[in-house]
Amino acid sequence: MQEVSDELPPLAKPVTSHPYGTLDRRVQFAKKDSAIAVFDTKQHTSRISQHFGQFGRNDGEFYRPAGVTVSNLGEIYVADTGNKRIQVFDNNGVFLRSFTTRINGYTQSCPTGIAVVGNMFLVTDPANNAVNMFDFRGKFTGHFGEDSIFERPASIAVDRTYGVVAISDQLGVRVFSAKGERRGGDIMIAGHVGPMANEVACNGRGEILVSCWYDHCVKVYDLNSGFKTRIGGRGEWLGRLERPRGVGVDKQGKIVVSDVGNRRVQLFDPRDRLGFCRLVAAPADGLREPYGVQALPDGRFVVVDNALSKVFSVSKSRCEP
Repeated sequence: MQEVSDELPPLAKPVTSHPYGTLDRRVQFAKKDSAIAVFDTKQHTSRISQHFGQFGRNDGEFYRPAGVTVSNLGEIYVADTGNKRIQVFDNNGVFLRSFTTRINGYTQSCPTGIAVVGNMFLVTDPANNAVNMFDFRGKFTGHFGEDSIFERPASIAVDRTYGVVAISDQLGVRVFSAKGERRGGDIMIAGHVGPMANEVACNGRGEILVSCWYDHCVKVYDLNSGFKTRIGGRGEWLGRLERPRGVGVDKQGKIVVSDVGNRRVQLFDPRDRLGFCRLVAAPADGLREPYGVQALPDGRFVVVDNALSKVFSVSKSRCEP
């Protein structure tokens, strides 16, 4: 890929009255591959390093994909919702294998969220109000949380440090042990009745992150003490959110959020007083409807675009302390 030139065009007119101070953004297009680099005044850089997939039903193609997770080996698992299957890629986007999520005579299937638990992975299926378990060969091994009744489960996340699994549906967010036993009651966090459930993530520190599309923020809950804080709030400014969807955590504990309403992905540092860290990807990078988002072991981010039926790989964070 041709490198982006260091020579930048004149700065755009500064945006004033920004809650985080004046921001200037510059956009530079590489001449051959139309790669885009986005800069702000703190020199935080974002770049789409590659993308893979397109609309279709063949291997490596997608139909309205949603969730994504990354295994310890760096393999990328994508919930190819419209094609009713899970597709697996290496960390460079090379197709490896796929398997169907139609099981036990299901006439329909809607794989949405996906997470790795030990030597298996879990897939939420709102069409069948189920959370299904598969081994790494794609063989169905049973239902997770057999004693629980889900209402269109959507998102799932695992805290390997604390050995818990968080699952969101339209009733709220429930917390289970890795074996599927309910922890601390049935519903931990109240939900919101609406067209979609919230998305969840775990940070490995005993906290659950809930991406609230109706409150336009990410709420942080402690497993023991409950609500702690919130990040974002409705708006178009950097650091604000509009109908957020996917949420993930990188190795440094920074929170990456798919800001669907603003067609971008933002990175937040909960240790910072203002919270906002940098813009990861934007409409100028080709995003239209970012859904699932996760961090790769090498620091890059994987972003699933539901509308474009593509998966983007974004260069690793260079957010300054």
